[in-house]
Amino acid sequence: MRKIYDILKRMRETDAGFNPKDFDADGLDNPLDSDDEDVREEADEDEEQDPVLEGQNDVDAEYDEDEDIAARLKGIDINDADEVWSRLTEEEQQEFQKLITSGDIMKLMPDYKPWWNKSKNSKIVVINAPADDKSKVPGIAKNIPKFSDICQKQPSPCLHYNLWNILSAYACVDRFFGGEQRTTNASEAAAHLVNLSATLKYGTNFEDAEDAIVSVEMESLTTGNKSAAEAGSNLLVESREQLQQDARQLMSSKDNKLAALSDVLHLLQQSKALGKRAHAEEAQFQKIFALANGSVELNRAKLTQLIKKIEFLLSYVMMREETL
Repeated sequence: MRKIYDILKRMRETDAGFNPKDFDADGLDNPLDSDDEDVREEADEDEEQDPVLEGQNDVDAEYDEDEDIAARLKGIDINDADEVWSRLTEEEQQEFQKLITSGDIMKLMPDYKPWWNKSKNSKIVVINAPADDKSKVPGIAKNIPKFSDICQKQPSPCLHYNLWNILSAYACVDRFFGGEQRTTNASEAAAHLVNLSATLKYGTNFEDAEDAIVSVEMESLTTGNKSAAEAGSNLLVESREQLQQDARQLMSSKDNKLAALSDVLHLLQQSKALGKRAHAEEAQFQKIFALANGSVELNRAKLTQLIKKIEFLLSYVMMREETL
């Protein structure tokens, strides 16, 4: 799970009803009245906590909670969801699980701009822009074989629309994990991806781009996300308009298609490698998240099949773009 620490902090801020950074301490800066009589009258009043001081106490308590979270997570890999989960209190785990089930967890997710949304040919030069912007774009797989070397037949027209389906599912996963699916839990990300793509999950062939995209939205609502769907939330698809826009942008260029497919290939390969080292007992955090979202279990045979499918599509994209 991405950015658990950030989400926990936002949970604390939401519970408190305000952001500590926005706390208005103007009341503490007002000069004291110089009238001694007023001072004596205030001292004689019933002891009552100053609202400003109450607010300050709330801030102090929240600050202590943030320090407590930071102390518990100190020295561990913040990207290791299982390790972070084990350090949470029972109350935090229950609250986290409720957010996942209801879909409200998405409201606490940090804002994210996917790599395919980067502006192109901008006339504005940004001084001191981050140097790692390009590093966020997945690297394209090397040594992609020629399509003619792996298939002697003419490619079926449905391959093009199947690609729309897979990349639409990929867009949802990338947004859901904030682009961190490559550095967090590849198995979880791969399971979500396969769940969303009917082409990967069932071998479904599409004949229309719109159907291929809408299918992803439908799968997100019918693969164990029932409670969130009933609450009017969708954990994986923000909106159909956003999904359509992402799909069009990913399909807009050869490099985008190859980068996205290469990222999918990497996730599947990493998931397969992790499967060799998997413990007999499923990790508690992954179990809860899988149950809440209907994630499929990917065995080695299924992963091997999917890896070959993606490698085939990489060759197909290279061939198709060269012939256009």
